[in-house]
Amino acid sequence: MIEITEFAKKRIEVLMQDQHDNHNKEISGLRLTMNGRVPDVEYALSFVEKGKEEAGDISVETNGITVFMELKNGKFLEDVKIDFVQTLQQTGFKVENPKVVPVKTAAPETPPKLDTPEAMAVQKVLDTEINPGVASHGGHISLIDVKDDVAYVQLGGGCQGCGMASVTLQQGVITAIQKAVPSIKNVMDVTDHAGGTNPYYSPGK
Repeated sequence: MIEITEFAKKRIEVLMQDQHDNHNKEISGLRLTMNGRVPDVEYALSFVEKGKEEAGDISVETNGITVFMELKNGKFLEDVKIDFVQTLQQTGFKVENPKVVPVKTAAPETPPKLDTPEAMAVQKVLDTEINPGVASHGGHISLIDVKDDVAYVQLGGGCQGCGMASVTLQQGVITAIQKAVPSIKNVMDVTDHAGGTNPYYSPGK
């Protein structure tokens, strides 16, 4: 059922009286129309003068106000709420429709926390033990994130697409990181190895 708040009703009655007193018009109700497609629906309200009702409209009475709608929109508009708002940003009638569900916006990803003691310890291992060695192959390993007990690393340069990358991780990177930072239980490689263009080692056939 259509709902008209008390505040909106009072505002509508004031405007209807104004139409009568200043424009000599008898108002029979309010016409609610809609344009656009879900979820980008726009609503419009207008007064219906007595004797000028649209033949194809349907009407309902709510809170003492008659609301007219196009027949084709009746089911879609049957549960709307009409309110009147006055704020610094907006003044006017507001139509809320429970049938129009706002599109949910994905929550922003949590930014990497590379300033934690664990992250800084892992970065130190990469800088002092790992990267000097892989640099001779034209490669480097970057710390992307540390979440809980997992360190996420990315291989670049000659290490990206390298057929020996998994060996390098297992025998070098993971061992060195876990030895220096015992709280790290796993090291995940998030490298797009398929995008490597010039690996130092060619993958085995």
